[in-house]
Amino acid sequence: MKRLWTLAALATALVATTGCGQGSAGESKGQETANGGKSTQPAPEPVTLTLYMQNAFPIQDLIVEAVRKKYPHITLQPLLRQKGQLPEDLVAAGTFPDLIYNSTPWYAEYINLNVLQDLNELVKKNGFDVSKLDPLAIEAIKMWGDKGELYALPIYRNFAVLYYNKDLFDKFGVAYPKDGMTWKQAGELAAKVTRTDGGVQYKGLDASDSYSAVSQLTTPFVKADGKANLEAERFALALDNLRTIYGIPGNSRGNNMQDFYKGTVAMSAFWNVLGNFEDNYKKGVNQNWDMVTMPTYEQVPGKSFQVDSHNLSISSLSKHKEAAFQVITYMTSKELQMDISRSGYVSSLVDLEPQKVFGANLQSLKGKNTDAIFKLPSAPLYKVHAYDSLVRAELAKALTEVLAGKDINSALRDANDRADKLLEQQKKK
Repeated sequence: MKRLWTLAALATALVATTGCGQGSAGESKGQETANGGKSTQPAPEPVTLTLYMQNAFPIQDLIVEAVRKKYPHITLQPLLRQKGQLPEDLVAAGTFPDLIYNSTPWYAEYINLNVLQDLNELVKKNGFDVSKLDPLAIEAIKMWGDKGELYALPIYRNFAVLYYNKDLFDKFGVAYPKDGMTWKQAGELAAKVTRTDGGVQYKGLDASDSYSAVSQLTTPFVKADGKANLEAERFALALDNLRTIYGIPGNSRGNNMQDFYKGTVAMSAFWNVLGNFEDNYKKGVNQNWDMVTMPTYEQVPGKSFQVDSHNLSISSLSKHKEAAFQVITYMTSKELQMDISRSGYVSSLVDLEPQKVFGANLQSLKGKNTDAIFKLPSAPLYKVHAYDSLVRAELAKALTEVLAGKDINSALRDANDRADKLLEQQKKK
């Protein structure tokens, strides 16, 4: 989702792999015939497509360069979400972009603005084979529609694992984490490596945020009747798990991997940050780390976080929908998916061949337990709601209150009341 990084160096490497076999769409002056002449087929008109990035695009340079080589007539112009360039600002200015990069949980804002193109017609018109893409990722995207709308196609899948610092476990004589642990086991292990040593506070486990904590539990934030659902039993289960972990003396709430990189956190449950490890490696900071599967709840055994694919959508306001669909089609091609996988991102294809080269371009990944990325299936999906984000924000406040000493039931009841008021306000708009 937000744990993203840039692969500027990869763009150069792609020149060799994407510069050949371009086909008619890649010729700027007509096609070359067998005798070396030029065909009479006119060259495609040059077109510039704006690419809106909900977050910093980790493979922005890969995509921009690859598309330039494949389709010289298409220029991608990235536009990062920031103050003054929020979706509503761009709609008001009449400058909303052609393509949108986003991850599956964060489409409500765009749907409420009515700026997402249903891709079903373009899929049918161009004979695009949706079945080649991860079916769970497609299902998650379709959850945002009421009538089977397909608002995006997945480019790659995010993943979550438990990273751990081997040196800290060695330092304190504690056995390494293992694949298949429960949250209870991870918490018990965290207690063994949480201590002060040489004036330095070492923490055992950073268990991520409230949203990630409930991702494995397949519980909707909003009920079918439009009311908040935070008093559901599984939200209490998630907060109790976090309270137990952060209640270990010395194991206060972390800051999303930053202390792990500094060597003061033994384990961190988080999304894909392989790029950060690679960047550190290139700077000469070769941390002794590895990974195991994400801990799971005993009540929902063997399930990782829900699917979080990173996708490309086409704006319903775009004047260049066909060209935009060409870009998406190319990004889901076997050729580009192999490069995406080599760069440390899980391919969105059903085809397992990209998985065989996963992380091949990352020196920092050599010898790591990358099987942990693929071992656990995603948790089943729940029905999303246009205003889930409002309820999620209240859950985050409830977690802060619980960690400050408020009892879980009271915190969730109050959060639910606040969320209901916000949902009611949205109904009146």
